[in-house]
Amino acid sequence: MLAKDLLNTDFKPLEPSSTISAALAKMDAWQTSNIPIVEPTTKKNIGHILFDDISDITDEQQTISSLELRQPVYALKEQHVFEVARQMLQHEVRLLPVVDSSETYLGVIEKKQVLEALSTMLNIATAGSTITVEIPQSDFTISELVHLIETEGAKILGLTVEQPVDFEESLRVSLKISHEDTSAVISSLQRHGYITTTANRNDQMQVDLSTRADELLRYLDV
Repeated sequence: MLAKDLLNTDFKPLEPSSTISAALAKMDAWQTSNIPIVEPTTKKNIGHILFDDISDITDEQQTISSLELRQPVYALKEQHVFEVARQMLQHEVRLLPVVDSSETYLGVIEKKQVLEALSTMLNIATAGSTITVEIPQSDFTISELVHLIETEGAKILGLTVEQPVDFEESLRVSLKISHEDTSAVISSLQRHGYITTTANRNDQMQVDLSTRADELLRYLDV
């Protein structure tokens, strides 16, 4: 999924002639602490302002053009949603402008749109269950995991890979599979030397990826 697929064109960015009052009102209406600034003639994204930049200004009729703008922060329309999420995290913003190759403003992406896209890509709402496997980095191959899981008649619906903080030589692979009963898949993985860390209990089947989504939501809640 690309940035252009998540565009919100209803949001109207500020212009250099916009007032501080207008900026504060838009931040309040959109529940954001950052607003992009677009030059109305060229439609170029020329920078952005933060709430902290204007919150102490007493003259709210002062215009944006009187301020020193922060450097533009944006995603290119052809960039993947993973890059959009990375930019939001790096710059701690809820709204990320999207531009074309000439930096012409096209729209914005909201944090909630990124979360919905990631949820869809990971099939979080789809029935199934999750298995987590600890694998040494040197032994990590997707093909064998896929083969072992599909041999038991299950399909992989989503996959995440992370490096545990305390085990730099290992990877933790979480797989959302189509089966709700994971016992056969787990047994097959364990027979082939894999360490599975997700308990095989009905009340824990859906926990892992849903928990990861909640953690991501809190992480992106900037």
